[in-house]
Amino acid sequence: MKKILCALLLSAVTIGNLSAQSDENIITHKAVYSPDNTLLAWYKPEVAGAAYTHVAGLAAKFLKDVLPTDPNTGLKYYYLYASFEGFQNSTDDTFRGETHRSNPACIAAGLTESLAVKYYMYGGEAAYLQMVRENLDFMLSNATTPADFHWASCPYASSDPGSTIIQGSNYHGNGNGDAPLCLEPDKVGEMGVAYLQFYQITEEEKYLNAALNCADALAANVRDGSYKQSPWPYRVHARTNIAMEEYCAFVIPPIRLFDMLESLNSRLNLSDERLAAYKSARDKAWDWLFSIEGPMKTFVWKGYFEDVPYDHDNKNRVQIAPMETARYLMENADKDPYLKENIPALIHYCNVAFGTHHALGFNAQCEQSICMLPMGSHTARYASVCAMWHSLCGEEWYKQESFENFNWATYCTSETGYVAVGPTYNPSWFSDGYGDYIKHFFDGIAAVPEWAPADENHLLKSSSVVQSISYEPTQISYKTFLAEAKELLRLKKMPKQILVDGKPLKRVDNTADSEGWSWEKMASGGVVRINRQGGQSVVIDMK
Repeated sequence: MKKILCALLLSAVTIGNLSAQSDENIITHKAVYSPDNTLLAWYKPEVAGAAYTHVAGLAAKFLKDVLPTDPNTGLKYYYLYASFEGFQNSTDDTFRGETHRSNPACIAAGLTESLAVKYYMYGGEAAYLQMVRENLDFMLSNATTPADFHWASCPYASSDPGSTIIQGSNYHGNGNGDAPLCLEPDKVGEMGVAYLQFYQITEEEKYLNAALNCADALAANVRDGSYKQSPWPYRVHARTNIAMEEYCAFVIPPIRLFDMLESLNSRLNLSDERLAAYKSARDKAWDWLFSIEGPMKTFVWKGYFEDVPYDHDNKNRVQIAPMETARYLMENADKDPYLKENIPALIHYCNVAFGTHHALGFNAQCEQSICMLPMGSHTARYASVCAMWHSLCGEEWYKQESFENFNWATYCTSETGYVAVGPTYNPSWFSDGYGDYIKHFFDGIAAVPEWAPADENHLLKSSSVVQSISYEPTQISYKTFLAEAKELLRLKKMPKQILVDGKPLKRVDNTADSEGWSWEKMASGGVVRINRQGGQSVVIDMK
């Protein structure tokens, strides 16, 4: 994203000759360093991790309480624009949408996971569920292909700025971005996941049907992959199925959608024929991903962004595809026998290819080869992946790498919740600054629970989508879609008891393989791990 402006900025400045931020502000905050010259977060720098959920909360509340609505449509501006300026240092009426083509699918999918899945689980504010509901309903009504298209009932990835009619983008000059009636299959996968996540929260059939439409289209249009073409094109005409650009390495969203549908089938009762089609498409994409011509071998990590020029020679490289592939592999560690080799390879590739390596006085990540500017969302993504790998392998380097990158990423958020792209590009993008930014901090604290607030109670992670949650002074109660799940909580003190569907859950030493709950004492409070194999409703008694 932001590619035209990136090109202009890069023509005048490169990472190698940017001055360091030492003793200066990073965007709107004074840079804070430790005695050993490690950059610390701007908020409560003396408490490791305290800033992570703080800035995520500021960003979420900005969307809910500060961001205005468009006077012509009554819609929040993230429905209409990809990016905006204003509100960086105040909450006055300086807001204005920018005239880039918009990326509605990326925004909607990101906000679903960041706000409805992760931030709601953490804080219990139901207003965010309503925000996401309205956004997804808008996508269904205004950004979905007709049922008689080859890619039927699928979301468009692009739209013209300010438009409520979303059918690709007319801003297609000079070979940049999607054309009218074109969509991007990886965004079909992302939106399918978002619809399915929201179905698990609400159990409303329209969201399940929307997810199934995405999965059906992806299964019907999968093809053999090679070095020059991926199992789904990067860009494709939705009506005719003519590929506009052949190669996109980011096959994880469709794979994730197919895997979710299979894992939920005990509740969904899909037909054997449908499941077989999903498995066939999923296996074709998976086999290509790890084949000698796939990106796990070639490292041709190209494709994702809606507004980049056509790149038929596959020269560009992006950070999001390898990092999200690494995240998926760690979340599904049983699927990759070479996990211990693959995850470090992906992390260090991104560190070398996109990291600033302290050339600017800090550790941060850039977006892609044609836009090598340090950015908050991509830095937070890299930090979360490093934290997750630390939690699996135990190596301190990854924890420190995560810590430094998360710290820098906090500086992109102002006190008002305005999230700048980065220090050299201060406008905000609804995808980068919100949908793709917020969720990474919650993955980070789930991987390193000591970074979660020690004086608060929070559910950090669940293997099932949380349908409802309530935080009271002496009780936490929540309900999940699945009856078998594992949870991780950071609590102020050890619970008195934990009930599942009204029945006491036993305390055990290790929940890895045993049903029950365990307590790990920390310097202040501790961590509860839950493994329950029956019952959706959980009550944690803190009396």
